[in-house]
Amino acid sequence: MLRCVFAVLLCLSLVNALAAQQSSQSIGQWKNFTDMKTVRALTGGSGVLWAATAGGSFSYNSVNSSYRKFTNSDGISSNDLTAISLDQSGAVWVGASDGSINVLENGWRNIRDIAVSNRIQRSVKKFVQQGDTMLVVSDFGISVYLMVKREFGDTYSNFGFSTPASVNSLLIQGNRIWVATNQGVATAVLGSSNLTSPTAWTRYGTTKGLPSANTISIGVLSDTVVVGCDNGAAFFSADTFIVISAFSGRLVADIEQKGSSSYALLNSSAGFSVEMLDQTSGPVQVISTNPGTQGYDLLLSPSTSDLWVSTSTIGIVQWDGAAWSYLSPNGPQSNLFNSIAVDNGGVLWAASGSSGGRGFYRYDPSKADGAQWKNFTKNQYPILPTDDYYKVSVGGGSVWVSSWGSGVVEVVEDTIRRRIDASSTPSLTGSVLSNPSYVVVGSVFYDGESFPWFVNFAAIDKNYLARLVNDTTFVYYRNLYNSEAGSFFSMVIDREGTKWFANSEPTFKSAGGLYYFNENGLVSGTQASGGWGYISTTDGLPNAYVVSLAVDHTGDVWVGTDLGVLIITDPLFPKTRRTGSFALREQSVQAIAVDGLNNKWVGTREGVFVVNADGTQLLEQHTVLTTGGRLVSDDVRSIAIDQRRGIVYFGTEKGLSSLNIEAVQTKEAFASLEVGPNPYLLPNDEQLVIRDLVNSTTIKILTLTGSLVSEFKAQGAGRAFWDGRDSQGQLVSSGVYFIVAFAENGNQVATAKVAVVRR
Repeated sequence: MLRCVFAVLLCLSLVNALAAQQSSQSIGQWKNFTDMKTVRALTGGSGVLWAATAGGSFSYNSVNSSYRKFTNSDGISSNDLTAISLDQSGAVWVGASDGSINVLENGWRNIRDIAVSNRIQRSVKKFVQQGDTMLVVSDFGISVYLMVKREFGDTYSNFGFSTPASVNSLLIQGNRIWVATNQGVATAVLGSSNLTSPTAWTRYGTTKGLPSANTISIGVLSDTVVVGCDNGAAFFSADTFIVISAFSGRLVADIEQKGSSSYALLNSSAGFSVEMLDQTSGPVQVISTNPGTQGYDLLLSPSTSDLWVSTSTIGIVQWDGAAWSYLSPNGPQSNLFNSIAVDNGGVLWAASGSSGGRGFYRYDPSKADGAQWKNFTKNQYPILPTDDYYKVSVGGGSVWVSSWGSGVVEVVEDTIRRRIDASSTPSLTGSVLSNPSYVVVGSVFYDGESFPWFVNFAAIDKNYLARLVNDTTFVYYRNLYNSEAGSFFSMVIDREGTKWFANSEPTFKSAGGLYYFNENGLVSGTQASGGWGYISTTDGLPNAYVVSLAVDHTGDVWVGTDLGVLIITDPLFPKTRRTGSFALREQSVQAIAVDGLNNKWVGTREGVFVVNADGTQLLEQHTVLTTGGRLVSDDVRSIAIDQRRGIVYFGTEKGLSSLNIEAVQTKEAFASLEVGPNPYLLPNDEQLVIRDLVNSTTIKILTLTGSLVSEFKAQGAGRAFWDGRDSQGQLVSSGVYFIVAFAENGNQVATAKVAVVRR
């Protein structure tokens, strides 16, 4: 046996070194990509910070400046996190807005009791360990979790206020428990026999000195309880509260004690500040201020002057006694993915939105983890007059990113090359008569001659369509079928050069039907209107709101509407040769992408539908529920496919999800086969991947003597998969095997070798 293995390894010298390459993401594996700069809670220990964010959790190791990221594709049950803490054993506890709790020990453990309760508001606010119990603060009360038994005991939710109170924070001080709520403060003796009874609690509100009943935080100053409210703070003295005048008018988000001093995190419209108080009636020392963002949580170093603040927009900020530094893992600028596209290099580009946008961003999976995401915002790039970039288009070596009101920018090799708007050369006309510079550009699509075409939404000069023939010249086109119809957001160009226009966005619906244009007059019935044509609901369009478009591998045009799809099977005769898809009937079809097998991936408000080439069969359906939350939202706004790697990306307003699939784009002709992993160890949960195949390839596995081991069709268009078994279903023996790929027409053949090692 050893001689056989040795011989196999010697044969590896015959194998191309490139054959060892394999995708780092397995077929069927999900990943999530989220913005982690909205940090709602913070904790730390042993040189590591832990953050709970609106996009999952991350840790930061201060020793080597490294990050670890966790989303619901890594084992946590929700990305929308609201609380985090370390218990005395070092386990990490995270709580989410839906009430779910996850504990990181040897792996993530999920606690769902609060999440599946009948409470309407269930967000977890805080964890406080008390001996062998963990007190879980949620919207509706305090739940006692017995850590050894791994089960919940009592829940304290009735504190005796006139209306049910929402709990914000908790403090154990001496033998008393203090609770900050939106109705005031409640306190009780910790060892009381029945804390579930309202009679066990004493309540304090504005009549007892609090500046507001909405209490946010609670802490200690020299054994004195201090409460932070939404407009100030007060300390407890002789059964009443006394206002701290220095904090008046500001929201006191957190109060932490260090030695004999207390530090307060305060928010105002100008940003946040950290201030220190040594005595309840003494002067306040301003440690530092940070404009432009709000603070959530404050963490103090026990041995140095360092402190950390979790913020609403810029991650964690660290104060070292002299200056602020900023900590957040590399990621997208926001969780808004209104439009996405993959360029020829496999780089994903994304635009955030048309209102309240956060610019645009790119994801390059070939780069190191800390450099995969790059963000483009107006603060970073003066050429960008706005952050409302809502659509991306790729082609011709350029990325075009369209804004809502400020034209379009061209990006080449990660650099913004130029902006085209109402005042540029060439120029596009505005959409608003009273403001001609307000230019809304839709998608940009390249024709067969590699010229880019632009749709100019509602152009006031009625030049709704423009073809860029060189760097400084547009040729403009008007809608000669209906000169008033120009509400175009998206466009595709089919094999005959016909342009098809969508009139709506998922968040902006404009009923107008389906327009199309072929400047050469090739489409039936368009000769009298200068090449323009129109399809309405009376012609079979399911709905007048056209939201998405795609051209598939056979040339069919897929038209996604708010109530299903229209499939134009012969685009030269669009009114007579068309069909629909029963599987997508009455779905709001917000995005359509075509994979290497010509299957359609369809984004809707109810998740992702995968249908076969002609739309007659539903192959798969992915939702938040069916994927265990790995699809971050059912409202899928955009879909793009990395045809080379076989990765489908799903853009939502809660982040980006990806799924590795079998299908990849086929090659026009065989060059060489890429096979991996090589050597291939058996048994193996992963299959051998055979890449760079042409259309309709058959694979044969042969021994070195030419005996047939197995034969099958390529399962993934441009790639095939072998499980190491022969035609009888048995694992093959160790040895070197030929991989032979045959094109359907028999005129093309390619070969490779793989070494198989039985373990």
